[in-house]
Amino acid sequence: MQLPTLVTVLGLMSSANAWGRLGHKTVANVALQLLQPGVADTLSAILAADGNKALPSPSIVDIATLPDDYAHSPEGKWTRHFHYIDAKDNPPFECNVDMARDCDAHGGCVVSAIANYTGQLVHPSRNVNETAQALKFVVHFLGDIAQPLHNEFIAWGGNGIMVKWEGETKRLHGVWDYSIIEKWVGPDDQHSLEWWTNAIVDEIKDGIYKDSVSGWLEHTDINDAENSVLQWAIDSNKLICEFVLKTDPKGKELSGSYYRGAAPIVQQQIAKAGVRLASWLNQIFGAAVPGSLPLHPGAQLISQVEGL
Repeated sequence: MQLPTLVTVLGLMSSANAWGRLGHKTVANVALQLLQPGVADTLSAILAADGNKALPSPSIVDIATLPDDYAHSPEGKWTRHFHYIDAKDNPPFECNVDMARDCDAHGGCVVSAIANYTGQLVHPSRNVNETAQALKFVVHFLGDIAQPLHNEFIAWGGNGIMVKWEGETKRLHGVWDYSIIEKWVGPDDQHSLEWWTNAIVDEIKDGIYKDSVSGWLEHTDINDAENSVLQWAIDSNKLICEFVLKTDPKGKELSGSYYRGAAPIVQQQIAKAGVRLASWLNQIFGAAVPGSLPLHPGAQLISQVEGL
């Protein structure tokens, strides 16, 4: 497998946006439906007090993609390492994540970033902008870590693997971020967000994900944040060997049978991230205990999206 030259590495890394905009917003909107009473109001108050806000009363859905925009700006380039962990394993033969080996000792990684900014929310700064920034990072990075290729080093998270999508040459990472979701759900708009959120929440409460939720919540202890988050990275990384790179996709058309296998995985990862984000926020800002989630079958869907 031919890898990109070192000259192109920074460009490839900075182009990685797990799940694209619709995926990240859906993770946040799924979590919004599963929050304890009062938690959503607390989150809204934090974001409303942010001196850097672009909207008068943003929700976590509105800010879900902002850390990607920030990472691509000159002032935010220091955060680029926070979006992934470089698992230096050997797919498809062996997949694993090791913090000492894979988390950049100087720049950090998504595991250490979630743990760090969780701590900042548990013990908030008097600076409201810093607290709002920590919340934005936690919401976004919990989406990032669910994208399998954000937990893999080979070809820079798949950015160096060129594939075909409906006849067009694309990077494998971009296919997982955007193409699969667009084909499965539709464009990044309000209708797609609400439809996909509804579908996922229904499956979580009384559908195909109902029996999986307890397993997804096994490692959701904010008081043992780094170890909990590391398990999420390991969980996502397993999918690299099980599906993403099980066979070499280089140069192949992925919009057919590969897509049909990948799309349910993408949706499950979005659902998983939403469940974990809800549990995480309920512990920080509510009265939840690790591993718990308030599920109320038939509850009315809330969609607090101001910017769409």
